[in-house]
Amino acid sequence: MMKNKSVASRYGSLILLTVSLVLSGCVPMWTGDEMREDIAAIQAEQQASKESFGAERERMTEMIASARKDVSELKEILGEARALLQRNNADLGVEVQNNRQDLSKLNGTIEELEFKIKRLEQDLELFKEDVDIRFEDGGAGSSLPTEAEPLFQHGQKAYDANRFRDARNAFEQYLKSYASGKHAADAQYLLGMSYYRESQWVTSVFEFQKVVKNHERSARVADASYHIGVALMKMGRCKQAGAWFDLLVDEYASSKWVGQARQHKADIKAGKCSES
Repeated sequence: MMKNKSVASRYGSLILLTVSLVLSGCVPMWTGDEMREDIAAIQAEQQASKESFGAERERMTEMIASARKDVSELKEILGEARALLQRNNADLGVEVQNNRQDLSKLNGTIEELEFKIKRLEQDLELFKEDVDIRFEDGGAGSSLPTEAEPLFQHGQKAYDANRFRDARNAFEQYLKSYASGKHAADAQYLLGMSYYRESQWVTSVFEFQKVVKNHERSARVADASYHIGVALMKMGRCKQAGAWFDLLVDEYASSKWVGQARQHKADIKAGKCSES
């Protein structure tokens, strides 16, 4: 439910002020009419925003439900295939190996879908929180600088102050407007860290991967690789986490994260990471 009590209070105060001014003769009646029209326009705009946010929330919810259905169906198919493979294991010969490869691919598809579902769920939760905050503030978000350097610094200061939503808004705008800017790699990495610091592991991994993919010459690749590994461990994706730690140790031996990556690898080997 949208938390718009403060908005309603502001509108109520504005209406009372308008009426009192008109009745007291402090302003002409035509000015009061204009103010009422302005209020009506603002209320109409707010209602349109509510409907838009509601439609987006419904769309994301439907996407999650559809993805869950796909996973359920794939798991059912996988179970049937495994049962068939076990029954006919002695007679199928070479075909058994082919079936095993198919099952492995199917397993990978299921894992990928489950990963995407988790991200959609996290995105939906963040979307709900963002909408609620906007309506608490009367729909007025903080204005962002338009030039590259002030915009990035705005995001950096918000991040340092643990105002991660504000930081994300700035970094996302920077990456949209200055995709090739000198702070692009830092903005992308800190965008990932803003989710990481809030334990939004899936979304942080997606953002960190963009650092690796789009800024391969940046020193931030090592930072992103390490945090991808840690986030995957938090999610119980131990083998995948180990692969990222291996990449870090092998390719970025001078990184400050290498020692911790080796320790995490040792923890995984010792069974201290529970595979989900």
